[in-house]
Amino acid sequence: MLRSTGLRVGVALAFSMACACVLLEPYPGGGDPGDALAKGQAGPPGMAQDPLVDPPEDPSVMVLNAINCPADPDKGCVLALPGTGFPVHLTFNAPAANVIGGGISVEGSNEVQWTLLGDVSGQTAGDIQFSYLLPDDVCDGIPNLCHVIETKQFAVTSDLKVSKPVVVKVVLQCASCDSASCQQALPANACQECVQPDTCKMLGDVCFAPGKPGENTDAETIYDAFLDEDGALWSSEMGCAQGEPICQKALDNFNMTMQCTF
Repeated sequence: MLRSTGLRVGVALAFSMACACVLLEPYPGGGDPGDALAKGQAGPPGMAQDPLVDPPEDPSVMVLNAINCPADPDKGCVLALPGTGFPVHLTFNAPAANVIGGGISVEGSNEVQWTLLGDVSGQTAGDIQFSYLLPDDVCDGIPNLCHVIETKQFAVTSDLKVSKPVVVKVVLQCASCDSASCQQALPANACQECVQPDTCKMLGDVCFAPGKPGENTDAETIYDAFLDEDGALWSSEMGCAQGEPICQKALDNFNMTMQCTF
């Protein structure tokens, strides 16, 4: 089932993105940012499954992070904003063709939140792509800063084992871009806004406009939240770099299969 967070689109989303780099309302401090990132209603949309607790590893499955991360170890790799979320994009190699989905765990947690992904089934290699959505109140109760949070990201197999994880640092932005914590955590120009790439506009026209094949699907919910004209990813330079390849892959898939999926 889709989580309700993923349904927050339209005017409310556009407003929240317009304010992404403006000082947020102050929150009480003292909470653990890692716990906040995994709080209720956070997680993958679509075919999300019950979490796996301390799952065993399948050493035959390998994954790599497909997102280009800054070389500076103090910088985060992907940006997470309240009420939106961040992309997970891995490449995998599985000689037994047993990968069925992708998962993620947050530092301090032994649970892997994961989702089924139909386009990886039966493949010995390919891409794992999904979005990790966050509730509007994700920053509530933690310091009003930018927090670099370590996540572990996995492939999930048909017998509910996981690959050896890849570590990806996520910046949970609970402050303005003027905050020293954000200047330290975010890559240069990360708060610059950029326009929706033409590839993503074309994807919306052929897949998610009224009467098109992807209308009223889980994929449309992801597109509306992250990739349409007011999508969350276009609030930052880093998001632009992450989003355009996602649209291109989905557009290529549509041209081959006439299906609208991510």
